[in-house]
Amino acid sequence: MAKRAILAVATLKGGSGKSTLASCLAVHWRLAGRDPVLVDADPQRSLARLAARPRALGGVPVIENCSEDVIETARSLPRKRGPVVIDTAGFRAPATLAALAAADLVVVPVKASPLDVDVMIDTARTLFATRDGSVARFRCVLTQTTRDSVIARHIRAELAAAGFPLFESELVNRIAYSEAALYGATPSMTEPHGAAAREIAALAAEIDFALTLARETA
Repeated sequence: MAKRAILAVATLKGGSGKSTLASCLAVHWRLAGRDPVLVDADPQRSLARLAARPRALGGVPVIENCSEDVIETARSLPRKRGPVVIDTAGFRAPATLAALAAADLVVVPVKASPLDVDVMIDTARTLFATRDGSVARFRCVLTQTTRDSVIARHIRAELAAAGFPLFESELVNRIAYSEAALYGATPSMTEPHGAAAREIAALAAEIDFALTLARETA
């Protein structure tokens, strides 16, 4: 069996939904019959706290490791059918730099606001530089959007014009995310046929395809 794909979720600015995105993707893959693992590399322990709530992220294993050897932890996991999803800390943290350098793909949630996009455009290429001087393979996803709103369309156009790759799928701002988190769940668990679950599934499919391409061209 091929080694597990490693997916890092990283942000340039707080409040973009990084831990929510990581947990939603992993739970979706778990419900689809795969064996994802979450690695909580953020000292805030958001994923570990969710896993301690009653529904425990649907049984997705959560490993805590905020150290520079986080990639060794990810690579040491049994070879099963499911990616390792690393929820990173700040960009200067050693664990984050290690994850950026070694991940097959970095997914960057970008909140649909002008300030967040300005930060992205101004600093992304510098912040995504890895320890060996290369640039991590990354793609952006808009979060907390109002689908097809003027601001979402404008921000999508700005990112595209700046040359930042962007997933077509978006995570719309929905109460379903925070309500599910109360119980340590995601919308795919609490409302499996709802709009949020469909958006998560669409994004996960795009990420699966991007991971396949990334590994084939590595």
